[in-house]
Amino acid sequence: MSQILTTKVEKDPGERPRQRENGVLFPLADRSGDFNACKLASGVAALASPQALTESWLNTALRLHNPAWPAVVGFTCEPVSANDFDILVRLHLGYADSCSVGPATILAKFSRPLPSPQWEEFIRHSFTREASAYQELNSHYACRVPGLLFAAADGQHFNLLLEDCGGESYAVDESPDEHLPEHEAVLQELAQLHGCFVRTSPASAPQWQLRQRDSARFIAHRYRVGVEALRAVYGGWLTPGHFALVEKFADYVADWHRYERHILTLSHGDARLENVLFQRDGGTCRGSLLSWKLAGVRNPMYDVASVLSNDLSYVARNNSEAALLQRYCRVFEQSGSQYPFREACEDYRFNLFGPLIFNICASGFLQENLAQNGELIKRIRRNCMAIFDWDAMSLMQQRRNVIA
Repeated sequence: MSQILTTKVEKDPGERPRQRENGVLFPLADRSGDFNACKLASGVAALASPQALTESWLNTALRLHNPAWPAVVGFTCEPVSANDFDILVRLHLGYADSCSVGPATILAKFSRPLPSPQWEEFIRHSFTREASAYQELNSHYACRVPGLLFAAADGQHFNLLLEDCGGESYAVDESPDEHLPEHEAVLQELAQLHGCFVRTSPASAPQWQLRQRDSARFIAHRYRVGVEALRAVYGGWLTPGHFALVEKFADYVADWHRYERHILTLSHGDARLENVLFQRDGGTCRGSLLSWKLAGVRNPMYDVASVLSNDLSYVARNNSEAALLQRYCRVFEQSGSQYPFREACEDYRFNLFGPLIFNICASGFLQENLAQNGELIKRIRRNCMAIFDWDAMSLMQQRRNVIA
C-alpha cells in the first residue's frame, strides 16, 4: 500500500522549526505505485486562502499531477462550503487553447487559521490523513469520492486540489426533517465503504489511520476541556439534564475508546451532511464523501451514528431511524459479510457517544467563538436526546465492567 511521505523538517539552533522549501507536496502515485514526497518547485507552496490563487500556481500544481495538463489562463472561484476548519471552492478553469482537453472545473480546499498553536501538530497530521485517504480510496471502488490531484502543506496552511465529482453542498439552514433522500445517499456510500474494508484491523491498517485505543487518553483530556468551555454557554441551549449527561460521561470517555469492537472497518470519522456533495437527478440522490481528516479503524456504526444523531431532528430521527438502519444493513451485506440488524442496533446504541465526544472536543477547540456557534450546540443537544432515547448510558456501564 502506498504511503504518503513528507519532507523532513530542518531546524537551526535558536530558530523555530521550518519546512524545507516552505512546504510539502503529495502528487499522485506514478504508474509503478510509488508515492514519494517530491521537492517543491517554485510557486507551489501552500496558500492561505482562495484569494492567493494564481494561474502560475495552478499550472505548476496541476502539471505535477499530469505534465500534459493544458495551460490555465484564467479561472473563477465559486464558494461550495465552509466550516470552522476549512473552505471548499469550485474553480472554473479557462485554457489557452480552446480545443484543449481539460476539466472545466476542479475543487480546491484551504485550511482556515488555527484558533490556537497547540493544535498545529494535530492539524498537520489530519492533513496527511486526509490526503492519504483520498489516495487509498482512489485505488478502490469503495464509495464515491473525488480524485486527488495535488496536495500541499506547510506549518500553518494546507491545500487540496480534487477532481470535481459534481453536486452541491447541503444547506445548513434547511430543515433536517425534509432530507431523507440525502441521508439514504450518505448511508449508501458508507455501507459500501464499510463493507469493502470490513476485514481491517488495527494491526493490518496503514499507519495514517486513527486507532481509537491509541487516542483514548488524549481524547479524554480534550473532552474535559470541551466540557469546561461548554459550561459557560450551555444555559438556554442545553437542559440541565443534557449537561449533566455531558459532565457524567467525562469519566467514561477513555473506557469507551478502549472497548474492543468485534467488527472493525475503515470509517470516515466525521460523517455529516456538510461533508458530502449531493447530486440530484429527478427522484434520485447520490453523495460524494469529502473531508477525511479523521479517517480511522472503527466500528461501522460510528459513522452511521454520526449521520443520524447529528443531522436529524428529534422527530425525524424517531420516525426514520429504524428504516435507515435496516437499509444500511442490506447494502452492507452486499459485500458478502453479514451484519444482523439486532447486532447493528446494539453497536449503533453504543456508538451514539461517538458524535457527542467529537462535538464536545470541538467545543474546546472553538471555545473563543462557542457562544456564536449555534449549529454545534444544536448537534450536542441532538446527541444527548439520542443517547437518552436508546438508554445508551446503561450499555456503556455494562461494557465498562467488562473492560474492568
